[in-house]
Amino acid sequence: MKKQREFISLVKYTMLFLLIAVIMAGCGSISDGEYTASVTLSGGSGKAHIDSPCRITVNGGKATADITWSSSNYDYMIVNGKTYYPVNTEGNSEFIIPVVLEKDMQIQADTVAMSKPHLIDYVIRFSITKQNESLDDASDGKNEIEASNGSVGGNNISKAPELNGPDYISTDENSYAKNFAIHRYSDDFAVISVDDDRNYLIVPENKDYSEDVGDDVIILKKPMDRIYLAASGVMCQFDAISSVQDIYLSGIDKDDLYIESARKAMDEGTLIYGGKYSAPDYERMVADDINLAIENTMILHVPKVQEKIEQLGIPVFIDRSSYENDPLGRCEWVKVYGLIAGKEKEALDAFEEQKKLVEALNEFENTEKTVVIFSVNSNHQIVTRKKNDYFSKMVEIAGGKYLSPSSEDDEKANSQVTISTESFYAYAENADILIYNTSIEEVPQSLQSLMDTDPTFASFKAFNDGTVFYTDKSLYQYADKTGTIIDNLNKIITNQETDTEFFHKLN
Repeated sequence: MKKQREFISLVKYTMLFLLIAVIMAGCGSISDGEYTASVTLSGGSGKAHIDSPCRITVNGGKATADITWSSSNYDYMIVNGKTYYPVNTEGNSEFIIPVVLEKDMQIQADTVAMSKPHLIDYVIRFSITKQNESLDDASDGKNEIEASNGSVGGNNISKAPELNGPDYISTDENSYAKNFAIHRYSDDFAVISVDDDRNYLIVPENKDYSEDVGDDVIILKKPMDRIYLAASGVMCQFDAISSVQDIYLSGIDKDDLYIESARKAMDEGTLIYGGKYSAPDYERMVADDINLAIENTMILHVPKVQEKIEQLGIPVFIDRSSYENDPLGRCEWVKVYGLIAGKEKEALDAFEEQKKLVEALNEFENTEKTVVIFSVNSNHQIVTRKKNDYFSKMVEIAGGKYLSPSSEDDEKANSQVTISTESFYAYAENADILIYNTSIEEVPQSLQSLMDTDPTFASFKAFNDGTVFYTDKSLYQYADKTGTIIDNLNKIITNQETDTEFFHKLN
């Protein structure tokens, strides 16, 4: 009898141990952090795909995926009964969605590529490779999502890398930018340190550098005058220093470019479309002797493309200006491209001009006028900017007070949020100024057209006061004119003007 009880007790303890083990395995199979996952997609016509690998973020045991489709025609997704909208305004449709790892997920995605929108059923699966499972334990494991909220990468950009040969002299002082530093060395050598742990060694035209620099240093040999530019926010910086002629291939087609000098170069044939960031024209790159590729962080979604470009002997520079918290921080990246193009004086002059426009408002007393930026999507929902967005910061600098949804989750990376008209009305009804964002949706032809999309607009204070404006479509491609944009905002907030370079009144 005693042996029977001992046996039963042993079985109970064994079962309890196994239960605890299962629970622990289920809860701790993947810890919080950043991962890279392969993506498989099936369903639809079979023509669409999602860039693989993609980035997975695990927080509190919940996983989200940052995915990019193979086209720009997907305007929303439905996952577990909830609707999600793109987090980008340019390029192929990008979404951040909740996911379950190592399991087939039934999703839907709406495409506007056909004659009318179609909601298509897909099966998607995310699989994390073992070599990525310790990324969250790395000391330098900062990521793009954190950077967009003001964090900086593990690299201490203020510390100049040691070079064999050239002696360190000094580090330039930035006024607003936090995500790059320029270090000066003897014989006109320089290093651009970026907050993603990359260092770019600028080698003068008449010099060589053959020393071992390590994996974290990319050598950029002057002149860098045959560039493939895929980062849409950088064209304006080259325009600001009159160096668009250094760009031979564009990752953005003419129809999506608003920089006049770049459009003119395309008309004249001196600038050619060289394929988007995820599918560049490698043969043309080689034929045109491209000596630098400038990408934004979208290239990190397609590492094989970056690897292929580098295999061709073309160094890749990754722009991170859009991760600057301060609007003028984005503008200050013109100094980086001034160094690359050999036009540092022009870059400094361009930045100082914008800086003066903003600093002239330092003594300006805030009007406390409330401002909202929004657009109406195809589902008659409101797409607006969150209070952590750089546009809201420009409003504050310009003398206004930005209004945003009170229920927004500011911990998420995307600064854009989609809400119902009712939710929008709840906080924006009495806003002094409404600004329609034409970078996302086409502007209504008139106030009446806006009201036709939803009669609720007729009850808005700004609608009745005639203080509804819309952005110029080019606004988001002109980071080099941040000061001008803020000055324009100040003029409409203070009723000095109703039609400016970047903002126009809706009648």
